Amino acid sequence: MRKIYFVTVCALAFLTTACTGDSNRPVATGEGTIRAINTISSAPDFSFLIEERTAGGAAYANASQPLEFDDLEYTFNFQVALPGLVGPQRVASVQQKIEKDHSYSFLITGEVAAPDIIVWDYPITEVVAGTTTFEVRFGHTAESVGPIDVYFAPAGVAPAAGAEVASLAFGELSAPITRESGEFVYIITSAGNPGDILFESNATTGTAQTNIIISPFDGTDNNPGPLVVRTISQSGFIGSLADVNVPSTVRFFHASIALETSDVYSDDMLTEQVLANHAYQDVTGDIELSAGDYTFTYTPAGNSGSVLLEATAVVFPASRLNVYVVGQVDALAPIVVNPDRRSVETLTKLEFVHAAFNHPAIDLYITEAGTPLDDANPRFFGIPPGTPPLSLNIDQGDLEMHITIAGEKTIIAGPVAFTAELGDLFQFIAYDNVDPATADLVAIPLP
Repeated sequence: MRKIYFVTVCALAFLTTACTGDSNRPVATGEGTIRAINTISSAPDFSFLIEERTAGGAAYANASQPLEFDDLEYTFNFQVALPGLVGPQRVASVQQKIEKDHSYSFLITGEVAAPDIIVWDYPITEVVAGTTTFEVRFGHTAESVGPIDVYFAPAGVAPAAGAEVASLAFGELSAPITRESGEFVYIITSAGNPGDILFESNATTGTAQTNIIISPFDGTDNNPGPLVVRTISQSGFIGSLADVNVPSTVRFFHASIALETSDVYSDDMLTEQVLANHAYQDVTGDIELSAGDYTFTYTPAGNSGSVLLEATAVVFPASRLNVYVVGQVDALAPIVVNPDRRSVETLTKLEFVHAAFNHPAIDLYITEAGTPLDDANPRFFGIPPGTPPLSLNIDQGDLEMHITIAGEKTIIAGPVAFTAELGDLFQFIAYDNVDPATADLVAIPLP
């Protein structure tokens, strides 16, 4: 009976709709652009989905790549890995009608496990060939900072009341302004107080025929300053502006038993000494340096007439750098890396450097305290010495670390006991010991 009833209804409907089932569906007339922006400073990467289709991922202080979709209504979903749960968890959903030739940025804010979503929606300005202007909007995505005023002017123009181009609370996006291409300085102050500069950029070039958003984010331990600023283009390019009032930092690690106690200079003439009496297994704090290209020259302590090693490095503005010296006699080498020191509330992160060159390859074990190695598998197999720092996520609790000869259970160093909690970051280095059958496994505290 039900089947006959259905056929009857469909037959009647055929008179007006041909029973296609499509007549009531909305019809797309064009496309809009979507992307997600992660503003939670302690968050892991979020997955961004349109309905159940992956639309990209958003790391902190970054945006997913823009995608074009038909101008229809969709449910946008946000997923993230949470501790103690298997697989990504859906933590937020929002319905949004996409309009033709509009851009939609979905800001992920608030708490990782239950984020709020703020939508920036604006019409995309058509780029006209031959124009010499660019368009810029200003956002506020630094949750720790109160209301701000934004200034955008040529270098040398100080903030002054009434000259601000935008006044914003967290989560807001300004109307666009148009400027002739050229160099500009971006400055943030607390609202209504042009003398309270929170961020001042180096000169940045506004390129003709582009549309960009400039927005601050909260700094993390990866940044010497309290804020980082991103430029987000309509085409998807993500850039950074550096704070001219924040110095960069370099941290030095003496990790070679073959390198004698050294002085370290930052200039070719060996007149700018940045470090004295740098002994084996010494690790410095963060040493402030200006941005630029460097050759760090190591000489015997107190003797600048003999060069032991030269390490070239690029120090980026308002950034951090680690310089390790590893290796054996006549084969000293630097490892130069930008470290990851950002705490992620859902993870426990560990970084390991194998600098024990007496051991050509090792296995690394991280186990629950008291677990026999015969019952455990290595976290890393066959690590050669001198490789860049290895990063891994580990479990929480009371743990032990061992290193063994690669492929064997023969212990070279350990156990080293430590307690790990969510949000922690650990650094360990395996150093050569005077006894070549063993090694020193040392935990390195963060500054």
